[in-house]
Amino acid sequence: MQEQPLQQEPARAPARIVVPVTIGVTAVALLTAYTVALPFAHGVWSNLKGQEPADATPLALVEPADQGGSDDQDAWSPTRLVAQCNGVDVHAPIDAAHITAVLFHQASYAYALPLTTNLPKADAAAAKAAQQVRVNHDQTDGDWLDADALHLWRSQDSTDMDTAIDVGATAGTTVIAPVSGTVVLVRDYQLYDRVPDIEIHIQPDGHPEMDCVAIHITDAQVQAGDHVEGGVTPIASVRDIACSIDGIQLSDYTPADDPGNHTHIQVNNADYPGYREKKLQGAIAVP
Repeated sequence: MQEQPLQQEPARAPARIVVPVTIGVTAVALLTAYTVALPFAHGVWSNLKGQEPADATPLALVEPADQGGSDDQDAWSPTRLVAQCNGVDVHAPIDAAHITAVLFHQASYAYALPLTTNLPKADAAAAKAAQQVRVNHDQTDGDWLDADALHLWRSQDSTDMDTAIDVGATAGTTVIAPVSGTVVLVRDYQLYDRVPDIEIHIQPDGHPEMDCVAIHITDAQVQAGDHVEGGVTPIASVRDIACSIDGIQLSDYTPADDPGNHTHIQVNNADYPGYREKKLQGAIAVP
């Protein structure tokens, strides 16, 4: 602001008036500016901080509290592959650190598509005797899961071998999307007409003829219309089906204190006669 000119006194005494008054005005102006600016600055600091800090530590230097996060899955590191189906990658639905075993078996219905895998074949007899199937829980690289896979027949099923996968984990473990695609249906059903269960249907990207299904789960975290990334997106948790079903096949190959809980994954032919009408009733259409 430009300083206002002083009133002129008689020429006989200019020195006694001009100099002292100028100094006085300047001092008053500085004092006024300080008086106004100080509470304003204090108010701004108080609004940012909520209270006046004792040591005036800048906010930017305060480290945020550790938010933790799921130890089931590093969002930047997808789970490894366990299978492929007609060019679609099928990721492990459980993080390697929490997998108890991998078991390929027959699906219950003819619409299940065959799966291929690069996982080494486990010696079923040796694994049963040891009550353990080899899984590298510390795996940090490689495209495929570093684990041996069981390949077992089921006398009650007449479909081909390797049309379904059971990936073992304790109840409550996070289940991750096995494929990249769009969730088209999430619904409750009764496993064996007596055990509450949930099925999540995912249409793999670019493959409207396929329907990837995850079951033996609870606490669904996705809904129809959600896009998921294979090996990355949490979709549910492993259900404790062992408390309702005796003789789970996987339990023959896990430690005595492990009842064989797992999530079941299979990829179905959505164009199989009657499949869409029966299994995808109520599903959304993917643009």
